[in-house]
Amino acid sequence: MVKILFFIETLSYNGSIGGAEKVLLTLVNHMDTSEFDITVQTVFPDEYACLLNQNIRYRSCYPKKNAASASLYRMESELGLTYPLHIRDDYDIEVAFLEYATTKVLAASTNKKARKAAWIHCDFDTAIDNKEAFVAKTRKQYQQYDKIVCVSEQCKKSFDELFASGFNSVVLHNVIDDREILSKAKEALPEGVSKTKYTLCSVGRFSRQKNHLRLLKACKRLHDEGFPFELWLVGDGILRPEVESFISENNMGGYVRLWGFQANPYPFIEKADLLVCSSFFEGFSTVITEGVLLRKQILTTDCSGMHEILDGYSGGMIVPNDDEAFYSGLRSCAEHPLDSEQTGGLAFSTEALVKENEAFFKRLLSDGERQVHDKGN
Repeated sequence: MVKILFFIETLSYNGSIGGAEKVLLTLVNHMDTSEFDITVQTVFPDEYACLLNQNIRYRSCYPKKNAASASLYRMESELGLTYPLHIRDDYDIEVAFLEYATTKVLAASTNKKARKAAWIHCDFDTAIDNKEAFVAKTRKQYQQYDKIVCVSEQCKKSFDELFASGFNSVVLHNVIDDREILSKAKEALPEGVSKTKYTLCSVGRFSRQKNHLRLLKACKRLHDEGFPFELWLVGDGILRPEVESFISENNMGGYVRLWGFQANPYPFIEKADLLVCSSFFEGFSTVITEGVLLRKQILTTDCSGMHEILDGYSGGMIVPNDDEAFYSGLRSCAEHPLDSEQTGGLAFSTEALVKENEAFFKRLLSDGERQVHDKGN
């Protein structure tokens, strides 16, 4: 049996589950536990660990989160001590399932026998401002990994170009739970939520990446020009006060609804007329993938992974990643609805995607392929 660790800083952020975190939960819950002995570890105890299947082992580095333990984590992480003090075990494979701090912690692994993989969920070309400084800071960290796993072709391209190759990078698309999504989409909307007019829906964390202000500005223009519609914002996050202020200052409360984090967002997506994504950048968008599975009309900015998801899907429109192009796309969709009834787009099978991941882990153990550089440098 292959003993495998999935490490990620947290499964939750400001009371909700992020896209990469949700992908991790779906992946491990569907892996074959007769072949894989799976451990998921976070830095602090996480409320969403309850979503892990019973046969998945869960651990945290520290017994509780408070000011003292957070300060200790920052210090130990900077010194490369988080792994040897809090994670160390005899794993066959160790996976850093997110960029930045997660990758940094597992790069300090003292387990010399374990094969290591680092997941990339974003397009570094658009997500990183000071690229030279980022490469200088993280190159040695990525050199500790045997494989770099990118969730889209664009993520791989941006990583390879940023680090001038020299790394064994591959593409594995995110795993989604197709049966769960289709089943939960049939449930009723929560009490107090009803659809009364043409409805746009955005699902995602309130963060800089998701660029909700671009969406709100476009919606204000659309409303001022006389289009009757509602906008549903499903999610929460650190920038919620900024979103609420913009809505209040621009008198948008009559047609913009904030529904907060929803454990089951799929009835919102299912009932809406148009699923929208206004992001600056993505890796391989979970919510847009879910929208294709639900055969929804979709408008999105041109982010990493969107062409892989939507090319060939008749119900999807990708517009250039700027405010004016997004507004024009939004108005076009309102005036001339897209046809999402036709077939097309990627086929998202949970079983097939999980098998691809399992095959990757088996190859990682058996092929003997190491990074081309000296991991000791």
